[in-house]
Amino acid sequence: MQKKRTAADYIFLALFALLIGLGVWAVKTAQWEARHWDNLDMDMLVGQLATTVEGTGHSIMDEFLDGCVRVGVYSGLCAAFVLYMLRRYRFFPHLVRAGTMLGIAFFFGMLGYTYSLLGVSGYMQDINTESNYIEAYYVDPRSVRLTFPEQKRNLIYIWLESMESTFSDERSGGAFPADTIPELTALAEQNVSFTGERGGVNGAYSVAGTTWTMGALFAQTSGLPLKIPLTDSSMGAQETFFPGMTNLGDILAGNGYRQAFLIGSNGVFGGRKLYFEEHGGYEVWDYPYSIEAGEIPADYNVWWGYEDIKLFDFAKKHLTELAAGEQPFNLSILTADTHFPDGYVCPVCRKEFGDDQYSNVMACSSRQVSAFVRWLQRQDFYENTTVILCGDHITMNVGYCDDIDPDYTRHVYTTVLNPAAEIADPARFREYTSMDLFPTTLAAMGVEIEGDRLGLGVNLFSGLDTLVERYGFEEVDRQMKRRSPFVDSLSGIPEETFALSDELKPLDTRLEAVYYPDGIRCTLHNLEPYAEGIEELGVFAEIIDGDTRTTLSMNTAFFRSDGTYTARIPYDGLEDYDEFLINIYATIDGGRVQVDAGGYRCDQKTRTVQRLETAPEE
Repeated sequence: MQKKRTAADYIFLALFALLIGLGVWAVKTAQWEARHWDNLDMDMLVGQLATTVEGTGHSIMDEFLDGCVRVGVYSGLCAAFVLYMLRRYRFFPHLVRAGTMLGIAFFFGMLGYTYSLLGVSGYMQDINTESNYIEAYYVDPRSVRLTFPEQKRNLIYIWLESMESTFSDERSGGAFPADTIPELTALAEQNVSFTGERGGVNGAYSVAGTTWTMGALFAQTSGLPLKIPLTDSSMGAQETFFPGMTNLGDILAGNGYRQAFLIGSNGVFGGRKLYFEEHGGYEVWDYPYSIEAGEIPADYNVWWGYEDIKLFDFAKKHLTELAAGEQPFNLSILTADTHFPDGYVCPVCRKEFGDDQYSNVMACSSRQVSAFVRWLQRQDFYENTTVILCGDHITMNVGYCDDIDPDYTRHVYTTVLNPAAEIADPARFREYTSMDLFPTTLAAMGVEIEGDRLGLGVNLFSGLDTLVERYGFEEVDRQMKRRSPFVDSLSGIPEETFALSDELKPLDTRLEAVYYPDGIRCTLHNLEPYAEGIEELGVFAEIIDGDTRTTLSMNTAFFRSDGTYTARIPYDGLEDYDEFLINIYATIDGGRVQVDAGGYRCDQKTRTVQRLETAPEE
C-alpha cells in the first residue's frame, strides 16, 4: 500500500525545484555574462547595479530573460515534475530529501563559479582597503582660477560607444591588420590625438571606475572614477548625483552656457539623466523626448531606442537651433550602434568585412561620424567651436580583440578638433586616462587653467606629467579600485552606508597570534558575551604603507569547544613586512563591526610572532 505523503515531502519537493532553478539560472547567467562582456569585473557590475537599469536595450534584456531567467524557471519546474511523478513509490521521501541536498550543493557550486568569474574576492579586498590617494592628488575646480576667452567657444562632445584606437591598423598605431575605422583614423592623424612624432592614433587608458558608459562619462567630465558602494543600490533613484563634486557642466553653466545631452536611448539608464541635469542643468534630448517631440513615432523602437543615423540627423537640427541663440553652447552626444554584443546593423551599413557584423558596424559608425564632422566644418559656427571625439570605454564584445598582440595596450579612441590651445611639446607621445580629458577639454576651448590640473586630470596640452606617466597604469588602476573616503564624501550617499558600526564592538576581545609553518594561527578570546549573536568572523592581516592600507589575506574564524575562535593567516605576501596589523571583521546580531586587534611583528628567520606595544602608525 502506498504510504501517505506528508507536507514535509512536498516542502522538500518545492525546495528541490527552487534550488535547481536557481542553480541553472546562476550557470546560465554566468555563461551569458562571459559570452557578452569582455573584461567583466565587480567594479563595472556594481556601478551598473547601483544605478537604475530602466532604459536598458530591449534586445539585451529579452535575451537575458529568455536565456537565463526562463530557462531557470523551466528547469526547476521540470525537475519537480519528474520527482512528483514518482510520488507513488515508497522511496519518494528519501528521493526528494536527497534531491534537495544535491540541489543545495549544485546551487552553491554555481555561486562559487560566478564568484570566481567576477573576481569578487579581489573586489572585497579592495573595498576593505582604504586609500587617500585620490584625495592627495585631487584638485578641486572650485579652488582653481579658470579664465575663459573673451569670446567663449562652443563645445561639441561626442562619446563613441565602445570605440577604441585599437581598431585602426598596425601602421597607424592600432592593432588590426586592416583598418576597421579608417575615417576616424584619418581624423586622428589630421587633428590632435597627442601622438607626438609617432603620428597615427592614440587614446586614453580605462582605469577602474571608468570602464562602463556612466563611469566613463563621469570620469571624462569630472576627473574622478565613479565609485559607488556595493551596499548602495539606489543611485539611480536618488535626487542627487555626487552633489559635492564640481564638473565640466557646472563650470560651463556658471559661465553662461546652454547645455544639452543628446542620446538615442532612455536617459534614466545608469543615472545619466540625473547626472547631467544636476551638474549643469543640461536639457536631456533622449529617446522618450524624441517620442514626445514627434521626432519618431510613439511605437518606434530599435536597438536601445533609435539608431545613430537618426541621432546625427537630430543633432544637426538641434545644433542649428543652438547656434541661432545668443548663448555659447555645449552639446554632448552619445552614440549606441556599436554597443556590444555585435552592434546594430542600420540601413546604411555595408558588408566590407563579410560576416563579421561587429567590424561592419564599427566601420559604419566611422563613416557616419566622419560625415557629421564634415557637416560641422561647413557651418558658420564651427570656427568658434571645439569638437571632442572620444570612446567611452574599451569594447565589452567578447573575443573581438582576442587575436591582437598580447603586448598591445588597448586605449579608448580620442581626438580633439579645432582646439584653441597649442601643445607644449608637439613631439611628445602622451599616456593618460579618461580623467585627463576633463581639464584638456576646457583647455581646448581656450580656457586658461591655473596649474593645468583639475580633478585627477592633467591638461594634455601642457607639459605636466599625468598620473599614468608618473606612476604607470597598473599603480593608478590599483589605487582607483580601493575605497576612497574622500570620494564617499562627495557622492551624496549617506555616510552610514560606508561606515562600520561601533554599536556592538567587543572592547575586551583579546587576540593571540602564534607562528606555525603553514601560517599565523590567530585565537580570539573573551568573546563569550557575544557568542549567541555572532554570525561571522573574519581575521586578516593589513599592511600599512604610507597612505594606503592593504589587506593581504582573510580567513573565516571558526568556533572551538573551549569558547574561542581560531583562524589561520598564510604567509603569502607577508614575507617583506616586519610589522603588520591584524584586524577582525565581525557580524554580530546582523550588524557588521570592526575590531582592531593590534599590531604584530613577524620574524620569518626566528619563526616568531611578537605583539607590539603599540600598533603600527597609520
